[in-house]
Amino acid sequence: MLLQILQATPPWIRALSEVADAVAYTSMLLPAILAKYRKKSLRGGMQTMAYLPAYLFAMFLFARIGTYVFSYNLFVLHLSTIGESLLFIKIYHDEFVDIKIKQNIKIAASIFMLFALIDSGWLEGLQRINSYTNLMESIIVIYLALLFLDKNIIQLGRTRIHLIPMFVATAGIIIYLSGTIVLYLVTNYFIALNDEFHMRLIYLFSSASLLLLSVLLSRAFLLVRPVETQLP
Repeated sequence: MLLQILQATPPWIRALSEVADAVAYTSMLLPAILAKYRKKSLRGGMQTMAYLPAYLFAMFLFARIGTYVFSYNLFVLHLSTIGESLLFIKIYHDEFVDIKIKQNIKIAASIFMLFALIDSGWLEGLQRINSYTNLMESIIVIYLALLFLDKNIIQLGRTRIHLIPMFVATAGIIIYLSGTIVLYLVTNYFIALNDEFHMRLIYLFSSASLLLLSVLLSRAFLLVRPVETQLP
């Protein structure tokens, strides 16, 4: 009885979680529109970044359709994670100019794809969230983000970094992926315990990090200028 009381989920928590999730993903329409508006001026990783907001929003819609129509959306979530990861990896592959780094990124992407397929097919299967794949995504992409900061910001001694589009976007990516590490590592645990209350709280935190990513991506696209007027 005590366990049932502890795990009882107030209706307002469930409603707030649903609304926050919808708002966070729908907010991706703003950077998607800005990316389309600035498309001709995008260079390097920002060109690939332009597809990220629309992709995240589209996969959210597919997941919702799966939930309400088929009462099952884990297959969509698995695909969403893999596609999101490859997009992030492609962003930094396109941003770097060093051939060796590009080759290593391609190798990392291949290893990731192999692991993701093994995770979805055997390790965790399609009846659980692919938390191991999410963890590997976060490790690879955060490493690439930090490598970008080192190679393109710190070593070049660049100043006024808050005006560099790729830096602003990278800050959002690091914050977002840092939050998803916690989310996906504990979600399966709470599902196993049938603990919806704490799972909803974790998802509220995830929605907040996603909303922040949306804000920073919007800022990044707004900072993009025509090639001849870009900051040094």
